[in-house]
Amino acid sequence: MQVVILCGGRGVVDPETRQRIPKALMQVGGRPLIWHVMKIFATAGHTDFVLALGEGGEAIRRYCRYMHIEGRDTVFHSGSGNLEYLSTSTDEDWRIKCIDTGLNAQTGCRIARCRRYLENERFFVTYSDCLCNVDLTALLQAHEASRKLVSVTGVQPSSRFGTFSLNETEVTGYTMDTKLSGVGGYLNGGYMVMEPGVFEHLDIVNECNLEQEVFSKLVALCQVGVFPHKDYWQAVDTERDLEIVTRLYTENRRPWLSLRGN
Repeated sequence: MQVVILCGGRGVVDPETRQRIPKALMQVGGRPLIWHVMKIFATAGHTDFVLALGEGGEAIRRYCRYMHIEGRDTVFHSGSGNLEYLSTSTDEDWRIKCIDTGLNAQTGCRIARCRRYLENERFFVTYSDCLCNVDLTALLQAHEASRKLVSVTGVQPSSRFGTFSLNETEVTGYTMDTKLSGVGGYLNGGYMVMEPGVFEHLDIVNECNLEQEVFSKLVALCQVGVFPHKDYWQAVDTERDLEIVTRLYTENRRPWLSLRGN
């Protein structure tokens, strides 16, 4: 199955260089975030990627063009410009399509603009800034059983703020382990499966936002399933989030690369 990765956001300021870069290229353990996301799927046997690019897309293209050099012994011939490999790479044998989906396109529109490269088959969709150890095989099986157009991994991450329980004005409890569960349910964890029929609800020209518009329409049609995931999940939105996952990586604790069910 192909994996569509949404990489079109405005990006962030790199904490080291203070330059704006795509979120996908934020470094975790010497590798960009997009590599970690692709590695999650590759570990489960999915190595055919479609990157929906926007602002900063050329930087992501350059990374994909030269990522095969990382970790390999090489010889550069300056006269001819030829590159000679002295060692082989067995880690990543991935197929990566880099698709320009527009500088300011919304998420639903970006997926729609990848349609012609998806071969009218079922596909995964995720974001370039979420790390997770969801069991992708179980997610796919649940999706097939549901017969829905879309299945979304549902998460309930812990809040980093303490929560006080009140009985009218009296404090009755306090905990640091409060789950962010939306309105009694699950948050969108970003690891999704979609059927080709979803394109009937996406617009390649007029902007459509997957999260704010498309999901609501599909829920009304009973075409969305949620796959609960209660293990590791981390959105990397801020410098603090980046520090959290970097610390886990340097401590050799990389839960997003220890996938459940694999």
